[in-house]
Amino acid sequence: MKIVFMGTPDFAAHFLDHLNKGPHQVVAVVTQPDRPVGRGRVLTAPPVKNKALELGLPVLQPASVKEESFALDLERLNADLFVVVAFSILPKRVLGCSKFGAVNVHGSLLPKYRGAAPVQWAIANGDEKTGVSIFLLDEKMDHGPLLEQREFPIELFDTSEDVLNKMVLPGCEALDKALDRIAFGSIEELPPQEHEKASPAPKLKKEDGKIDFNLSALEIHNRIRAFYPWPGGFCSFNGKTAYFRKTIPHHSTWLNPGEARGEKEKLYVGTSNGVLEVTEIQLEGKRAMPAADFLRGIQKKDKDSLCFKTIA
Repeated sequence: MKIVFMGTPDFAAHFLDHLNKGPHQVVAVVTQPDRPVGRGRVLTAPPVKNKALELGLPVLQPASVKEESFALDLERLNADLFVVVAFSILPKRVLGCSKFGAVNVHGSLLPKYRGAAPVQWAIANGDEKTGVSIFLLDEKMDHGPLLEQREFPIELFDTSEDVLNKMVLPGCEALDKALDRIAFGSIEELPPQEHEKASPAPKLKKEDGKIDFNLSALEIHNRIRAFYPWPGGFCSFNGKTAYFRKTIPHHSTWLNPGEARGEKEKLYVGTSNGVLEVTEIQLEGKRAMPAADFLRGIQKKDKDSLCFKTIA
């Protein structure tokens, strides 16, 4: 089949690379426009564009997928199928520009976690498993009929980056099977998703990273690893922002919420249920550091009155 690939982040670039090595022909790649990045606001291409150029594939970067000119460009490609990975909701006009419409690679076991951040919310909610789903796109968010799914565990210290990396291999395998089904015409009677079981996975906001010490140690740990690298898990320390980068939850409760103690180069912070051991911390304007380095930088008289506060 002739395929147009649509995606933007590094996660999607892995799928583009895999497709390009397979039996189908990738005729073009669609991605977001280059954007200013960092303090210097340097115009930077998305990872999928860099991968496409490396593979010698033509690239389209529409300002909006709703533009008529974009639909006309797609029609001229005469594609059999669009493969979408972490890109955008496609309007009906665009979905009609290929023979078989579009399939999407989604990072959850649909219908659970429909939305922009399925991996992050699965981890934040303490789920012990997740998966990848390949489904036919329609005009609603993550709503179309399923073609393939693969399931795998979430480990206690997996971050969102870890889970996304775990997802690539089973996701590529599931995508291959889905494309075979489409190519051989075995998708006529696909059942709908169980829509009554759907749950949301909304786009992350900066405030999602605020650490609430009235939660349990395990709940805070889950949110910190879920929201790594952005927005991170952050709180206030001596009037400045402190990010907890790596943590270990403990069941014993011997500190009040937000109260902290340094013991033998280890940093412990109280929660409503259990104690959180912070193994890596980053203070505002500084690099991340081991907890032992953080404790060495604190005056001895202050070590017995350490306190972290939830940012209002």
